[in-house]
Amino acid sequence: GGDHTAWAFQTGVFATRYRVIAFDNRGAGQTSAPDHPYTTAGMAADTLGLMDALGIDRAHVIGVSMGGMIAQELALAHPDRVRSLHLGCTFARPDTYMRALNAAWRDMRIGLGRDATLRTLALWLFAPTSYADRPDLVEMLLQNALANPYPQSVAGFLRQGEALAAHDTHDRLEAIRCPTLVSVAEDDILVPPRFSREIAKRIPGAELHLVQGAGHCYFLERPEVFNELSLDFIARSSR
Repeated sequence: GGDHTAWAFQTGVFATRYRVIAFDNRGAGQTSAPDHPYTTAGMAADTLGLMDALGIDRAHVIGVSMGGMIAQELALAHPDRVRSLHLGCTFARPDTYMRALNAAWRDMRIGLGRDATLRTLALWLFAPTSYADRPDLVEMLLQNALANPYPQSVAGFLRQGEALAAHDTHDRLEAIRCPTLVSVAEDDILVPPRFSREIAKRIPGAELHLVQGAGHCYFLERPEVFNELSLDFIARSSR
């Protein structure tokens, strides 16, 4: 999973209307990466601890990819703390293909250097149209990631991967009762839209929105669409 810098196109925009907290999950960025098993439920507990430390009683929670899995667990374990939920490009549980891909990424991270790993992973993160039509954007995002002074450790990458492979909220999602938006890009080849459709189907009253012209990192490829979608949903959920 990425660190808080992945929200570079969101934090400033959102902060004009709300108090915004973007943070590094365990195993990423400036948060420690202990080399023992992680779970998405455990990282949800980390999130709750941060909310408590900052005096945040309830929050509009946005989580993408692994963050969306953590957000699911937070909403299930502490429904009184989640005012609304936006789950982006995520899944309730991995299928056989996803687990095989996760294992391949693990081997790749061990076998390749950080730079080669990032450039290879990017092939799953960005839409083919982004490479074709906006290569400068893709290269800028890659350069920013490579210049991160707090690169993810091998241990953090592997432990987060284990947490993703074990994540499973599929049979519990119907217990989520807060306003929920599920969004995904139509060209997401890493976590295809079928996963988001399944989540939206299982959460009562959930909205589903598909974003065109982007891949897994649609919040970076189409930030104007993601931001408008998110802010509109938060405003409606605040009434």
